[in-house]
Amino acid sequence: MMSILFPMRLRARSKQSRKHRFAAESSYARGTETRDRLIDAALELFSLRGFDGASTREIAAAAGMNAPALQYYFDNKQGLYDACGEQIGAEVWTRIRATVTRAERLLAAGADDAALVEACCDIQVTTAGFLSSVSKDWFLWIAREQTGVERALRTGRRPPQRHSERLVRVSAAIIARLSGLAARDPECLVRAMCLNGQLLYFHFMRRKALATLRWKRIDAGQLELLERITREHTIAVLQSLCASRPGKERRMVPLHTPRPRRRKAPHPRMRDTPRSPGGGR
Repeated sequence: MMSILFPMRLRARSKQSRKHRFAAESSYARGTETRDRLIDAALELFSLRGFDGASTREIAAAAGMNAPALQYYFDNKQGLYDACGEQIGAEVWTRIRATVTRAERLLAAGADDAALVEACCDIQVTTAGFLSSVSKDWFLWIAREQTGVERALRTGRRPPQRHSERLVRVSAAIIARLSGLAARDPECLVRAMCLNGQLLYFHFMRRKALATLRWKRIDAGQLELLERITREHTIAVLQSLCASRPGKERRMVPLHTPRPRRRKAPHPRMRDTPRSPGGGR
């Protein structure tokens, strides 16, 4: 059996090396820098015009090189488009990896409710951090991809989404643990998507959000406000799941949210006026 499979693996590898020559010939002068320039130019043009609207010649010209260079690194426009998706996915994972792996470790260790809630809040806050640091090209590229109108979707090819799926899965696992539902219950996935989607309005409808809030941009202070509100919403939802879970002995310890609002003292008239048992004065 091994004697049959081994030559097949060799043929598969040789075919892949022919397809992506740059991976095999890394001695090309300043190859990584050139490749990154092509991806940056492609992200800008793909985000503005879409897959069909951006030509390989335009992308190469925007990167300051000729069309054969694009073919050398990516073979064709589809290969370049896929590389854009891979780069976005890799950079997103670099930012969320520590938060996701920490949540996975807490689940594996059987952490208590308070620790799991805090881990889920950290996921939301980490996602919020993209609002002030990610270029608009990313948002436009992802928005076009997720609407399903791009050629990559029509041909059945999609950029890798394993990192975003892992993020949803760990959030769903936390919700399952807190609510007492089965980990495979679709309700857990739906709730995880709703929680993780709290900031989608600010990601993909940023212009309208800024106009409504009369903000010019999302600076550090405004990002802090969004993070605080997102954390409060997440805690409220997860606490309600814990409260309704069978087995009250595992009810979570209340968490203190940062910068709690002070409640105003009731007006003397409202406080001192006696009320009748029926609710009237």
